[in-house]
Amino acid sequence: MVKIPDIRPGDLVKVYSKIIEGDKERITPFQGVVIRIKGSNIHRTFTVRKITAGIGIEKIFPLHSPVITKIEIKKKGKVRRAKLSYLRQRRGRKMNIKESTGRPSKSEKIETAEPTIAQKEEQQETAKEPTPVTEKTKEPEKEKKAEEKPEESSREGSAGQEPVEKV
Repeated sequence: MVKIPDIRPGDLVKVYSKIIEGDKERITPFQGVVIRIKGSNIHRTFTVRKITAGIGIEKIFPLHSPVITKIEIKKKGKVRRAKLSYLRQRRGRKMNIKESTGRPSKSEKIETAEPTIAQKEEQQETAKEPTPVTEKTKEPEKEKKAEEKPEESSREGSAGQEPVEKV
């Protein structure tokens, strides 16, 4: 049985399907965008759409079919709908789908949910340690303050100061 990845509408997938012609057997790839997923459990199907020579081609694949040898996810898409039938009217750049920054799988969510005890201890130790302050870091700050003060006093009538009368 083929391992089925977590495919969703908007994903760019490459589906390898087995074709039998007489006594010959070959595997052909079909690469396109998943525009819908229908059904549940073992009856689940997904529709893949691609454009070849300016003509849109859609294929419906049963997800748990023995005909499918492999499914590769080339790109995760970021869409806000479950059915992308509006792509049928689009051409060219308007058909592009934004790439998702990444969807964590269920196993990744569990791993990153809570830090381990060792990680908590490390975080507490690093929080307790003061950051080392060297004299080099102190000196530029003093120089900056010294430079700022004469500039402020030389200004006449700036905001926050009383106007100075010239004699």
